[in-house]
Amino acid sequence: MNNKIVRNIHIIGGIFTILFGSLLHFTFELSGYWKPLAIISAVNESTWEHLKLAFWPTLIFAIIEYFIYGKKYKNFIFGKTISLYAMPILISVIFWGYLKVINDSLIWDILDFVISVVIGYVISYFIIVSKKYFKVWKTISFFLLVIIIISFCLLTFFPMNLIIFKDPITGKFGIPK
Repeated sequence: MNNKIVRNIHIIGGIFTILFGSLLHFTFELSGYWKPLAIISAVNESTWEHLKLAFWPTLIFAIIEYFIYGKKYKNFIFGKTISLYAMPILISVIFWGYLKVINDSLIWDILDFVISVVIGYVISYFIIVSKKYFKVWKTISFFLLVIIIISFCLLTFFPMNLIIFKDPITGKFGIPK
């Protein structure tokens, strides 16, 4: 498989993540607050819940990518893991950064999400197609991937008392009662 195909698949993945992630913003409420859906859907307006909107679609698409071409690239797991960490970090940094300068707005929130997803997929692409093999990071990446998956599965149900988990509208943490 050549790098142009991998690039095109990354573009499709970015579009998938943006569209599916946007949908996940509303699915918990639309489901009638079905708790199992809380793992992947936003359950409130906290920063944490918005991070899931990039994480889960990217992970789902990465699994699809793995079966399409991932086995052929030694840096696939490393590239995807870095992007799965980069997107939430970027979303948080951009969000909290622009809040220091301007008021929160839907337009800025959407731009933050799109920019973070695009950068995450660009990082993934360049690591995956790199000629340099990051052998030591392959195993570490697997464990980092497990940690972030467990975190996203548990911290909606058991949020910490930190501002990233606080719903700015209700002032509460986690799933609405």
